[in-house]
Amino acid sequence: MRRRRPDHAGWPKPRTGRLDISCPLPSNITGRNFQLHLTGQWEEILAARQHHDPHAAATHHALTAARSITMQRPLTEHPSVETHINAALGRTCELPGLPIRLLWAHAQLTATSQDLEAVLAYQRQHYEAEANDRLVQRRRQRAHELHDTLSTTPALALAHWFSDHPETLDRDTIDRLEQLVSTVTAYAPETAWVRTARLLHTFVQQLDQDARHHLIHSMAQVFTRYDRPDLADQLRAISYDTTHVNGSEQTRR
Repeated sequence: MRRRRPDHAGWPKPRTGRLDISCPLPSNITGRNFQLHLTGQWEEILAARQHHDPHAAATHHALTAARSITMQRPLTEHPSVETHINAALGRTCELPGLPIRLLWAHAQLTATSQDLEAVLAYQRQHYEAEANDRLVQRRRQRAHELHDTLSTTPALALAHWFSDHPETLDRDTIDRLEQLVSTVTAYAPETAWVRTARLLHTFVQQLDQDARHHLIHSMAQVFTRYDRPDLADQLRAISYDTTHVNGSEQTRR
């Protein structure tokens, strides 16, 4: 049996219309808007119940689609954003749930020079803040690594530090190193290098005076060979002071 064709007699004639509207659309930065000029064309779809204002419905649909794109992008990208919008609105589509068809729409996006300058300044500040955060994070990570290394192999850590920061080397370096060693010893008294220092101290205590003089003389030569005659002089001075004190005590006895 052949279907009966619907009788459309008495139905209102479908309407058509054009879009032509200018308005701001938000960007991804609050208060900095794109300037939109939207044109297009729409038509009704024959139906028993027509929309009261098809022009408003078509305009709302096009603006909603454009706004969903612009609010994710910065003003500085307005040419590419415009292309994205036109790619989405350039094809015919039926409005969901409504007897209206958007035949096409075309967007033109611009931005004021004042808004562009403000966005560029904001982007510079944002990039500088990110770069500073990354720098702080790298310094914090290196500090942790230095701390971990210093607890086990201080010579390697200090050599790396001073090679990377030669500007910190001055006449007070030795004093700072002594303070650093004392601090590390207090926080990590059982590390291998601290135990080594204790072993050396015990070894030196067991030597007689002549053996100590020989050991100090040998170490002073090592310091001089590695271009640190100042440390060699300090070592000899310490040895002299120690010998002088011990000699005075023996004389008093």
